[in-house]
Amino acid sequence: MFQNIKNCIIRIQENSIVRDTLVTTFFATGGKAVGFLIPFFIAAWYGVGTDTDAFFFAYSLIIYLATIFAPVLESIIVPFIAEKKANDEDISVFVGRILGLSAIGLLAISGIFLVVIKPLLSVLTRFSSDGLTLIYELLLETIPLIVLLVWTSILSGALNAYKVFVIPAISPALRAVITLGFIFLFKESLGVHAIALGYVIGEVFRLGLLFLLIRQLQLFRIRIVFNWEPTFAKFLNIAGYQLVGMAIMAFTPIINKAMASWLGSGSVSILEYADRLYMIPVTFFTSGFTVTLLAHWSERYQNTSAKWLEQAVIQAVKIIGGIGLVLTLILYFGRGIFVSLVYGYGKFQPQLVNEVAQVFGIFVLSLTPYFLSQIYVRAILVRKQTQFLLYLSLFRTVATIVLNWFFMQRFGVTGIAASTTIVSACALGLLIFFLHFFSGNQENTQCRV
Repeated sequence: MFQNIKNCIIRIQENSIVRDTLVTTFFATGGKAVGFLIPFFIAAWYGVGTDTDAFFFAYSLIIYLATIFAPVLESIIVPFIAEKKANDEDISVFVGRILGLSAIGLLAISGIFLVVIKPLLSVLTRFSSDGLTLIYELLLETIPLIVLLVWTSILSGALNAYKVFVIPAISPALRAVITLGFIFLFKESLGVHAIALGYVIGEVFRLGLLFLLIRQLQLFRIRIVFNWEPTFAKFLNIAGYQLVGMAIMAFTPIINKAMASWLGSGSVSILEYADRLYMIPVTFFTSGFTVTLLAHWSERYQNTSAKWLEQAVIQAVKIIGGIGLVLTLILYFGRGIFVSLVYGYGKFQPQLVNEVAQVFGIFVLSLTPYFLSQIYVRAILVRKQTQFLLYLSLFRTVATIVLNWFFMQRFGVTGIAASTTIVSACALGLLIFFLHFFSGNQENTQCRV
């Protein structure tokens, strides 16, 4: 028995992807675990009401804008850095130009957003006038998060490309500790505004940590570059499709919350609390396995073929598919227990536990399709075929709106969760078709669909 364990450890140490995945997932679990405590403390300290509805809606708008750019740049930067390392090109200028130009663009977007959002919300949502005023105040307080989150994602992607996974994985813990501390100190005096300001202050500290790490490791020299360079257009062209696709797909949580606001007070909070619980396994997966997978596949793909990548995808699907099914069964049948343990205390009304558990259970059914989809998305990113991801995002958004409208009239908030699960399964089918049956053996090209 001990010999078998020893042999297993040796095999793990020899397999760089497995080794890095286990290490990164371990540290990401610690880093993200603290962050996931924030909504639970919010539930205990603030309960469910119009103020929490306003905060969650405002925060979702900020996260939406940041999510358009942050995860895209964190992932798309990896194959480009792998290529530049292989060709001995200057990494510092490339990363610095992304930091500089993204800051200019994001500041402009933030200004336009603040000008147009208030009149739009009065038309698209059913919040009261006081609720809309509070939402706008919270948006003003959290708007710096857009640049901060994008910059931390760029630096995290650069570190991942160099296979420095640990610090980016645990850095969210620093942010969460500072955020929770600020909320605790000022929750009585500032109300929900303490949550907004706490997130901003925590992200500032996280960004500073990543800057110091890159400087300490001397991976490349950090400098902010604002000038344009013609060859940079190739990066923007490939990243642009995914940015637009992410802008469309990231709008899904906003759609869900806006449509949930039609169902009465507290509906947005119930949907958010269930979604936050569901995002725990999702975030651990995307912070561990998919991060190391993209880095290793990007490096390996420089010297191999598209056929190798397809075989690697199939192997990963077999492993992750089994893990996803087991996890889905555990979370679905234990949904009531999990929700009670997390939310069943403080100001959280006991009668709402069953509602949150029901919504959470429906979300959980989309776990396995989501896990498998992320494997296919990483393969498409490695091959830089990002145009397909744009079309996929269009499909997901339109399907979400249609299914939300159909199911929410019959099942309320649970219907919104059901539409998410159905759309995830359909998206997986399209990804499988594209990678294995449509894109063929194209290498390092954009898809022509």
